[in-house]
Amino acid sequence: MIDDDFLSKVVDWANGRSDIVSLIMTGSRARPDGVVDAHSDYDLEIFTTDPERYASSSEWMTEIGDVWVFLATESNRGCPTRLVIFEDSRKVDFSILSFSAPAEAVRARQLNELYERGYRVLIDKSGLTSRLPPPTYARPPQQTPTEDEFRATVEEFWFEAWHIPKYLQRGDLWVVKSRDWTMKELLFRMLEWHATAVNGPDHDIAHIGIRMKDWTRQDIWERLHESFGRFDAGDSQRALIATVALFRDVALETAARLGYKYPQHVDDAIGGYIAGLMDSPD
Repeated sequence: MIDDDFLSKVVDWANGRSDIVSLIMTGSRARPDGVVDAHSDYDLEIFTTDPERYASSSEWMTEIGDVWVFLATESNRGCPTRLVIFEDSRKVDFSILSFSAPAEAVRARQLNELYERGYRVLIDKSGLTSRLPPPTYARPPQQTPTEDEFRATVEEFWFEAWHIPKYLQRGDLWVVKSRDWTMKELLFRMLEWHATAVNGPDHDIAHIGIRMKDWTRQDIWERLHESFGRFDAGDSQRALIATVALFRDVALETAARLGYKYPQHVDDAIGGYIAGLMDSPD
């Protein structure tokens, strides 16, 4: 029994289509870790004898409900995906796969990383997916960077930071924000590495910053609030100073934990240039 009116609607729709052999839910709604809320997406995999039917048309979506918008994309496994927001603000990430796709996992008795994190069989007309191994619900160990990857990230961060003072002086505030966001992406990468270096490879780091307050250190979380600024030049400059200081501290600690050499000469050169330009009255 499915205690979810929207999910029941999708299951009823899929049960009514003879080409759909299986329907499997993955993602947060298939895991018992208690992080699901009313806004959580549905991650659904459609196993069908006619994948082209779903890849080439969007009409099937409207049989489930009125669609606000959808994106046609492809997963990292190479299968078509349709990211759909329905009128009741329910978002579903559909993956479209051949009905025979689970056969290899059944034969090998081994799940891929996605299924190991958790899955739930909603429809199984062939009996194949019910023979899949049970999930472990375990997240794969977090990877630490190589020293070359670490150094390249630090150098790219300072490369981006070099641009911002001159754009501030020119009044090119949109470009400031563009460069600043690239710096924030590099800062986020360093924060992930830092959390892993400090807490170990089993530390649960959610993707794209989800539940970041839970997996990063409290003092870092508080400093992040200072690293974002308004659009005006003065507050953008203040945020730049805070971002640079936070990145430096986190990167230095990460380097120490991993036994890597921090490229201090880059920090000294670009950091000194930024400080000097900001102190300049012109």
